[in-house]
Amino acid sequence: MNIMRFRFVNLVLPIISAAVAAGGCSHRSIPVIEPGGGNPGGGGDMSGGVPSPTGKLDILFMVDDSASMAPLQAKLKTQIPAFLNALANPTTLAKPDLHVAVVSSSFGGGAWANVAQCQSGSHPGDDQGNFQQGPGGAGSGACPMLHAGETFLKSGDGTAANPPNFDGDLSTALNCMAALGDGGCGFEAPFASVYYALAKGKLLPGPTDQTHDANNGGFLRTDAQLAVIMLTNEDDCSVAFNSLLLDPGVNSVMDPSGLGALTCYRCNEFGHLCAGSPPPHGFPTSLPAEGVTLTSCVSAEDAGKTDPLLRDPNGDPDPTMGHLWPTVSDLATFLKSLKANPNDVFLAAIAGPTVDANGGSLYKVVPVDNPSTGEVDPMIAHSCTQPTTTGQPEYADPAVRIKQLVDDFGSNGVFYPICSADFQGSMTGIAASMRAQLQF
Repeated sequence: MNIMRFRFVNLVLPIISAAVAAGGCSHRSIPVIEPGGGNPGGGGDMSGGVPSPTGKLDILFMVDDSASMAPLQAKLKTQIPAFLNALANPTTLAKPDLHVAVVSSSFGGGAWANVAQCQSGSHPGDDQGNFQQGPGGAGSGACPMLHAGETFLKSGDGTAANPPNFDGDLSTALNCMAALGDGGCGFEAPFASVYYALAKGKLLPGPTDQTHDANNGGFLRTDAQLAVIMLTNEDDCSVAFNSLLLDPGVNSVMDPSGLGALTCYRCNEFGHLCAGSPPPHGFPTSLPAEGVTLTSCVSAEDAGKTDPLLRDPNGDPDPTMGHLWPTVSDLATFLKSLKANPNDVFLAAIAGPTVDANGGSLYKVVPVDNPSTGEVDPMIAHSCTQPTTTGQPEYADPAVRIKQLVDDFGSNGVFYPICSADFQGSMTGIAASMRAQLQF
């Protein structure tokens, strides 16, 4: 697989207000590889189909590694033993032959090389969809229970011909691998990370070229079912490798480019439509100080707000026009195409809820002072919070694109709110749903 590099260094580094910098979403900078020739295969019809169980299961965990995620990663780790135990057949107690990998949400800042916290081509901030083995970046050796040269876990099938590739307990090894820390890119890109991780996971192991990948190669088995599990407290903000959307030289709602402040709200404004319109660009005084709730919010796909006035340092326009990539449709189609039977693919997410228990919208735009510009910027209010003993509550923002992706998988998709005292119910629930839907 070719690695394409297309990065501009913007010498105008923005000053981010203390209020923004203290939040979960701040700045980023994106990766390096772009799929050639589009998505392979078709999406497939998941209605009325049945899985084709083989006793083999490939599981990819996408773990958000941005600021504020460390305590949520700790909750995930606590429930990994229960999750793995819940995969066992309740009658025979047999567990599937597993491949388990971990990928971060850090994928850089598109065409910009210096989006803060998302420096291109380096860890943390731009992991390029490479499998992570705990903190320190791909190949760091942070999890010594993995055998030398191994990048993901293989449980084996209990025979001498197919042994585990790690020492000790599977849950202990996975706990180490999932503890990525919270120093990664603040513009989370779970869609791009999952896409590239699995695109490279289809390749053979070995020195990276068109048919081999040294880090992810060999993960996807043609005779195994596939499950993807996402843990994040922000919505997806994936951009293509040549996108100008995250221009770090723009940090004002008055800028003629229309980008607004360099905060995660830019992802909402360009990535969502609410009742057919983008979220508001400015925050006019006519809007109430307590904010405004927007309804019927969905992924904008390729029909949302554009940035036709934006130019790169060469004077060229944004080739993506500000659209996020992959779209929900792109990623759903790609994931289902990885298996001959699309019913062999399962998707789960633990993320920010989009509606309350009564179906009311949790998508609220509130005003936030930006001292660096003297402006009042729009910001998305947290859709849930969870008290903690530290006095710093855990929180999440509405995961519009992620929830829409999960819904696309019907009964092969489950979504749990991330704001919870623990993840026991969500992790065992995901395992039970996986076992029931995939019938392994």
